[in-house]
Amino acid sequence: MSNVIIVNLDEKGFAYRKKYETVISGICPAILPLNIAKSGDCIRGIYRTEGFIRLSSLSDISAAGILTAAEKIIECTEMCRDYLLFPEEYVLAADTVYISEDFRDVKLAYIPVKPHCSEKKAIAGLIRSLKRITTENGRMYLDTLGTMLECSNLKVSKVTGFIERLKQEINLCGIE
Repeated sequence: MSNVIIVNLDEKGFAYRKKYETVISGICPAILPLNIAKSGDCIRGIYRTEGFIRLSSLSDISAAGILTAAEKIIECTEMCRDYLLFPEEYVLAADTVYISEDFRDVKLAYIPVKPHCSEKKAIAGLIRSLKRITTENGRMYLDTLGTMLECSNLKVSKVTGFIERLKQEINLCGIE
């Protein structure tokens, strides 16, 4: 398994120069370490993924596990927001989310795109896309979470509190 991901980047895809510098400098803890290689007009981003697994490569994650991953992703997007990197401005998909084997840490491969939907819809869409890598019970809980994210404009602390309540329900009821 390769520990390096190479993507073609367009410097113009970054909303402004500071975002480009933020991603390259590595100061945002939610973004994978990035190196840049320029060759003429071509810019390649090289991400190092040691210790992380691409979320889309996993399968049959338990309901509690997928909710933990969702919680970490939401916290990760909030960290990015602190560095003016907003979810509607980068690809937010299971292919660009990397999680540690113990599900304690999540990082993103930052690939800029032109804003095409709201931040709320981008996150809810990612949460719903995770349904293909979890169990049937996990899909049900992700549907609940996705609906809540689309319908409300809650602070991250409220969303993580809701996720914690769902995980408590899973543990108390012995749901896989």
